[in-house]
Amino acid sequence: MSKVYFSKKLKPLLDQIDLAKLGNKVGIKVHFGEKGCTTYLNPEIVKAVYDKVIASGREAALIECNVLYKGSRTDRTSHLQTAREHGFTEPIDILDGEHGEEYLDLNGCKVGRGLEKYDSLIVLSHVKGHQSAGYGGAIKNLAMGLGSRAGKLDMHSNLRPSISDNCVGCGICAQHCNVKAISLKDGKAIIDKEKCEGCAMCIAVCPNGAVKIPWGGRTHEELQERLAEYTKAILEFRPKTIYINVLENITSLCDCVGEAQAPMMDDIGFLYGDEILPIEKASLDLLTEHSKGRFLEINKIDKYKQIELAQKQGLGSGEYEMVEV
Repeated sequence: MSKVYFSKKLKPLLDQIDLAKLGNKVGIKVHFGEKGCTTYLNPEIVKAVYDKVIASGREAALIECNVLYKGSRTDRTSHLQTAREHGFTEPIDILDGEHGEEYLDLNGCKVGRGLEKYDSLIVLSHVKGHQSAGYGGAIKNLAMGLGSRAGKLDMHSNLRPSISDNCVGCGICAQHCNVKAISLKDGKAIIDKEKCEGCAMCIAVCPNGAVKIPWGGRTHEELQERLAEYTKAILEFRPKTIYINVLENITSLCDCVGEAQAPMMDDIGFLYGDEILPIEKASLDLLTEHSKGRFLEINKIDKYKQIELAQKQGLGSGEYEMVEV
């Protein structure tokens, strides 16, 4: 049975981390929060983890990929600016390029190509609710977070983008389409969905937000299943991975929401483990207990389904022994 370490304070938990499980170049996967969000992962927590890795003689950087939608983290330049404004001072590596064009295909899962540079990972996750996946913990942080823009579109939808009435016919999307799936007709862009490969570049480069994301292309459970598949692909590619889940500033929506949210419960503490399903199960159990079941009711999505689907991918049992430190 996998051990999951719990502490109400960060320092005792950091003392438990076995860096021997990692390689020499460590990617610390974090989420910097959308501009306007105020409850994203505390930068001081990230700094403490980074400093511990560096003090061991290893190299490290904070790693992330660009988002699918138009926001403050759509491209590398604005993403880095948002991260700095939010107080993250360590080296940052946006793995999928300026516009999400740099990706690596892992058995049909498109992740940021820069992942190749790192031989091991620390998945440092702010645990909270999520409007599409039910909740966001280590699975969501790893899978959706390391998915390139094309990967994020793939996870959210099996449909192709479309053009809204906001289109002014500037042609920028067509100029950036590598497969020539976009043309102009009567002053408007048109996407040939037979040619479209789902790279989502048009979403990133459109200056008017005229390219619509097909959010409803997958059910919540289908999204959760795709998250499990991406998690498996990433961990097979980089098996030297450990996990820290932060149960503070727990909100009902994701840190991708660009507005202030009030935490829905008191802070709980920190979890550390070297297997993803036990730490996810322990996190959900704590959230359920401390909220007296309210966390499970923040949306109609089965929160434990992520773990069940990941189990079917062969990622473990989810059974754990909690060790308080």
